[in-house]
Amino acid sequence: MPDKQIFFDPQRKRWKRLRRILDAVAVVTTLVVVGFIFNSLRVLPLPELLLPSPKHNYRALHDRTPLLKGAKPAQLARRKTTQKPSEIALNTGEGIRAAYYVPDDPTSYSSFKEHVHQIDMLFPKWLHVDAPEGALLAMSSENTLHEYHIIDGATVHDPDDLNKIKHVIQETREDTEIFPLVNNFNPHSQTWDPAMGDVLADAGKRAALEAQILRFFTALPAYRGLSLDFESLRDDSMPAYMTFLRELYAQMHARNLILYINTGVSIEDQYLKQAAANSDGIILMNYDQHEENSDPGPIAAQDWFLNNLKRALKIVPKQKLICAIGNYGYDWTLSAPQAGGKGKRAVKPTVTSTEDLSVSDVWQRASDADADLNLDYDTLNPHFEYVDEDTNERHVVWFLDGVTVLNELRGARELGLGTFALWRLGWEDSSLWNVWDKPRSADSLHALGAVQPGHDVDTEGDGEIIRVTGLPKVGKRTVEIDTDEPDPQKKLIIDEHMDVYPNEYTIQQYGYHPNEVALSFDDGPDPKWTPRILDVLKRKGVHGTFMLIGEEAQQHIALMQRIVQEGNEIGNHTYTHPDISEISARQLDWEVRLTNRLFASKLGVQPLYFRPPYDIDEEPDTDDQAAPVVRIQQMGLSTVCN
Repeated sequence: MPDKQIFFDPQRKRWKRLRRILDAVAVVTTLVVVGFIFNSLRVLPLPELLLPSPKHNYRALHDRTPLLKGAKPAQLARRKTTQKPSEIALNTGEGIRAAYYVPDDPTSYSSFKEHVHQIDMLFPKWLHVDAPEGALLAMSSENTLHEYHIIDGATVHDPDDLNKIKHVIQETREDTEIFPLVNNFNPHSQTWDPAMGDVLADAGKRAALEAQILRFFTALPAYRGLSLDFESLRDDSMPAYMTFLRELYAQMHARNLILYINTGVSIEDQYLKQAAANSDGIILMNYDQHEENSDPGPIAAQDWFLNNLKRALKIVPKQKLICAIGNYGYDWTLSAPQAGGKGKRAVKPTVTSTEDLSVSDVWQRASDADADLNLDYDTLNPHFEYVDEDTNERHVVWFLDGVTVLNELRGARELGLGTFALWRLGWEDSSLWNVWDKPRSADSLHALGAVQPGHDVDTEGDGEIIRVTGLPKVGKRTVEIDTDEPDPQKKLIIDEHMDVYPNEYTIQQYGYHPNEVALSFDDGPDPKWTPRILDVLKRKGVHGTFMLIGEEAQQHIALMQRIVQEGNEIGNHTYTHPDISEISARQLDWEVRLTNRLFASKLGVQPLYFRPPYDIDEEPDTDDQAAPVVRIQQMGLSTVCN
């Protein structure tokens, strides 16, 4: 037997050679990995499409007043105790705040996510009652014209689809309470249904509706109570409505459930008194002085607003009153004036149509028309006018904004009110949140200077190709403060001027051609269905665009190659099919660029088009959906909506 081992190496010569080999392999491996990552994240952008930029032919009717400049807003505290909002007596010093949520408007959800920490009670517009059946219904989130029964046999459906609202509250660790809103609004006719009065007058149907509501809360204990909003009932239906309130309140109160009643400012005294006696709170909808079916005018003149509160306080105990304030606008279109004949008067312009607007829509139209605002001195409501030169129509716009909110909150506080509800999330002037919690603070008078853009997007044109042509821009406002009032807690803003209008994302759609159809297919390639589709296209001599998922394409290289070889286009549909509005910019870059690299390596082509997965394969509705489109453009791709 040899004295030494076969591989014995006392001078460690073999180890030194092996170490050099291992070091070299490590360096090469590192370079390969770095190169892979670099190439995955690197893309050669293609030339942009030559697409036109349209412009509205609006001309403002100017009426401008010099104003004073404000200061920066202050950060203000809100709640004083840790009690649940519904356990606190209304208007007793706590700054209880409520807001309405509209589920079929994506901007409403975006606003709720951003401002949930300033909302104590949420009134989601989830439920409605039909006539003549009297069933409790909700609308599908996937199809806003599809109704479904909340009480479906042994099943009670939760109208909070995918727990979206509850998830936000849980993630933010807020104590926001949810009070589902039930109304008699017909989603098909888009009108308030007065036939609801006939349901309430029928004792059997009334009892059945009450039973449905109680069963709803038994099955879904996360909800603390109800917000009821029955409008446009006939005069002869009001006694039956009062009976319904009395019966429902008695049953809910026995179960420790809360009932809030929404009422218009024109409700008769006797019915307002009965509603207050049979509820935990009256939500006075203190807006729509002028509305869609009226002539143009202020939506909530300051004196009108305060007089409504003074009248309500004579009937409703202060501890049972919530003041609902509006933040939106109306655009009235007027007919052209007609000159009178000999000896006849000229015909006064009449309203031909009215459009309700979010405050972001108001800013956009004022900006397009280069219009300045006029805060009417008598009503303290802003307005402006413009002419659409394409149609030769005159437009009059009145609206409520952050300035009106501050003035209204201050006026209401002088009457002893401190509990307010905002109609509605998604349509508001974003600057109102700077004064929402402590409007009487001296700093609040100057807290409206910076106006953040809303969550909406301005979409123009027609077609499936979308492009962001304008980025969000913060607006600047200056205000004039009433100097005659010595008390800083009572001062009001008496004029305002927008130095710079806030801009939301502007998205232009292109590609619409009458009587032409472009075929596109998402989520492939699929080994079963994609070959069948290709066979049909080839047989008919037609081509399409296949929006491919990277990880699916990686598993079916030959099928992907066939798509291109037969003359079809391919598009990028991300690598793993995430919701791109919910992921980081870095992950979005990785999803898109890795898929592009796959196509380049296996097909020798780089795609021109990108289609987002899920809901935002339609045109973006909100800022968080539009932001990824900008990233896509920067990577040289054109986004295609569905």
